Amino acid sequence: MSLPRITLAIVVSLLSFAWAGTAPACLAAEGFPTTVLWATVKVVNPGSTATAVLVRSPAGKPVLLSANHVFAAMQGDECTVILHRKDENGKFQTNPKPLAIRRDGKPLWRQHPAVDLAAIPVPFSDEDNPAVLPWESLASAEDLEGLALQPGDMVRGIGFPHGNAFKGNPLEFGVVRLGCLAGYPLLPIEPGRTFLLDMNTFEGDSGGPVYVWDLQNAKDVDRGPKKDGSILGIVVAQHFIDEEYKLIYGSGKYRHRMGLAIVVPAPFAREIVESAVEGEPPAQ
Repeated sequence: MSLPRITLAIVVSLLSFAWAGTAPACLAAEGFPTTVLWATVKVVNPGSTATAVLVRSPAGKPVLLSANHVFAAMQGDECTVILHRKDENGKFQTNPKPLAIRRDGKPLWRQHPAVDLAAIPVPFSDEDNPAVLPWESLASAEDLEGLALQPGDMVRGIGFPHGNAFKGNPLEFGVVRLGCLAGYPLLPIEPGRTFLLDMNTFEGDSGGPVYVWDLQNAKDVDRGPKKDGSILGIVVAQHFIDEEYKLIYGSGKYRHRMGLAIVVPAPFAREIVESAVEGEPPAQ
């Protein structure tokens, strides 16, 4: 074998060895985006199948956070929350758990008085699901101000689009999508205010988190203290345009999706998560 061929063979072998050593680490990476994915769960009920997020309250109790209309549309006194766990071999499997949502016809969830958010304490243990978002991951108004977000900044969202008919994967983890901040201004945070996100959004995505991750890489922007990531808000709706038509022998209406998600800012989520445990609704 000639010298050039020997050199090429050595280089290929070294690259193969390096790739073999790093590939498993990439597959096993568990950062903020993975934690958000684990904490985002599907809620299933004959009247409403959508998205919710497991968040730990300031007191350390797990709370299920979603859009209020998700809970309100549910039928009966119970829903199913699709959690996950690992088996003895370390492989994920679905872990559906029943959750009482009404007692004697009265809601057990707590509704925010100003926005379409609600939360309910859950009896799940730490072994029932691989992650519950820490309280600090929900951005406060001060956090949002420090992030210095601008129109067009890229963010991510997780949900279960058309959850009754579509499964993104056999294990029923949420579907992650990329979008950008489409509205202005994001601040100040005021009662009833939402912001727009340019992201492919569908029925079933309501209750899903919108988050930013690793913003420290942006040039010439002081993002404040280093933080792995922040939940910016919760998806509660999407925008449509309806067009009506009238013909000689019939009429109807077309509904066009605009690809714009309506998001409630995270400071409101902090209020309802905290009040769901304390038993007092947040002040309007």
